Amino acid sequence: MNRNLLLAFMAFGALLLGTRSAEAETIRCESQGGRYQTCSADTRGGVRLSQQLSSQGCWQNDTWGYDRNRIWVDRGCRAEFRVGSGSSSSSKDNAVAAALVIGLAAAAVAADKHNDHRDNNYNNYNNNYNNNNYNNYNNYNNYGNNYGYGGNPRSTFSCESKDNRFTYCSIPYRGHVEIYKQQSSSPCTYGRSWGSENNRIWVSNGCRAEFAVY
Repeated sequence: MNRNLLLAFMAFGALLLGTRSAEAETIRCESQGGRYQTCSADTRGGVRLSQQLSSQGCWQNDTWGYDRNRIWVDRGCRAEFRVGSGSSSSSKDNAVAAALVIGLAAAAVAADKHNDHRDNNYNNYNNNYNNNNYNNYNNYNNYGNNYGYGGNPRSTFSCESKDNRFTYCSIPYRGHVEIYKQQSSSPCTYGRSWGSENNRIWVSNGCRAEFAVY
């Protein structure tokens, strides 16, 4: 009984990991001449940038993004994107899935030999699985912090749209620019009242803010 159950779990694990990989697809999308471009894609399973092909930066929700049935790129971003249910997976995800299958098989074998300890083994497994997921989630957030989304900026500088005028300000360092602290009552909205091009940013419609370079 134990041998058959173990083989069944191993087959299920191979099917699970194979399905995750098979459902992933790579799509190339390019902003030619710095123009806004969309590429059709089934994004229900998520999208991640797998390889940047351009010298211009590709930043999510800045120079690339996606909605229900397409990926969009802008301002020279050219890249390959991973879409489908496998797009959000990684070696860590596959390791968690493999650990799940192996853990279930081990728990089943142990339960057959030690019925009195079945509940304790199951609870311990669940605790370990939840801790792994929590750590993976923290690692994902730390990735964002290390690359400028909430981390320490290389430099900060101010740029003001006085009397609602369109104004350019130089960026002191090459890198990704975000609003560090808005100083105006008028909203500073990317693409509407501020934006970036080459090595400078522009502000308009009364936007005044301190910007950070990452």
